[in-house]
Amino acid sequence: MKKCKLLLLAVSMVWGGFCLSLGTNHVMAAEALDKAETVEMEENTYAVSDTAYLNLDWLAGAGNEDAATILKLIGNRTIAVDSSLPDYKRINNMNQTLRRINYDALNLYCLANGYTEIMELGCGYSPRGIYMCERGKNYTGCDFASVVRDMRKLTSYLTPQEKKFLHYKMAGVTSGAEMQQAAQDIKAPMCMVSEGLWMFLGNGEKKKALENIKKLLDAKGGCLITTDFSFKEYGWNVAEALYPGHGDAIMDETMELYDVVSRDDIGKNLFKSPEEAVKLINSCGLQVKRVPLIYGNYEMDPYNCLSDDQEHQLLNVLSEHY
Repeated sequence: MKKCKLLLLAVSMVWGGFCLSLGTNHVMAAEALDKAETVEMEENTYAVSDTAYLNLDWLAGAGNEDAATILKLIGNRTIAVDSSLPDYKRINNMNQTLRRINYDALNLYCLANGYTEIMELGCGYSPRGIYMCERGKNYTGCDFASVVRDMRKLTSYLTPQEKKFLHYKMAGVTSGAEMQQAAQDIKAPMCMVSEGLWMFLGNGEKKKALENIKKLLDAKGGCLITTDFSFKEYGWNVAEALYPGHGDAIMDETMELYDVVSRDDIGKNLFKSPEEAVKLINSCGLQVKRVPLIYGNYEMDPYNCLSDDQEHQLLNVLSEHY
């Protein structure tokens, strides 16, 4: 086990995450849904729930004990994962590593910048609520009703004091009214976090979500932090660091796996480049700040899942690019 101090990241400032700020005022009214749209939304809910479960399973596989706790809480689930993919073992190992680093990076950003109010958009089954409330931070997780019902069971694992910090709200990022309601008890300033959300939104939905985020940030102050907007490039770099020469195949099959689990073509929603993401974000009146992926001392391989060479290559990639 090695402890790595990623000093170069504080200087390079390259696409480890996006920090967004600013906003306006008005509340966007939720639009009424007809029957057909309601059925489609229910189907999308199950698909997104399955991908959230897959990400949770990867995080638990990377050694995160809180993720393992949530897996026990919500029970085993059968999802359509094709383990016969040629690079399945590598896909699994790469995504476990990727999810662990992403999860840790967003947590460390919140703590390093002194935020005590955390609002996670599309929280899924993330154990971030446990992590934050154990450290005395107010956490509000937002997602579909089915996910929120599961996650509210987490209170049985917490002390009475910790329970005061943990909140789950039924809110979708494209509904201004739901977002406003979810944030009404949050004090200013807040750090909005999203991990694995934006790949499920088309450009129109991204724009609406960013407009809603802007309104909240204008009212509350703070930022949005995410690694989603550079997912494909970032994922390829991690895959290539762990398995040189296999980055393309691992990322192609990762996207294929996501397509099967989500019942959608995820690739069509990914930005082609970070510059494309910045253009859309700026068009919504938000400012983009590039921040380091990891702050200070970070254990790159706390559970000894990687070989020494893989750990060395991964450290080099993150130091150079993120």
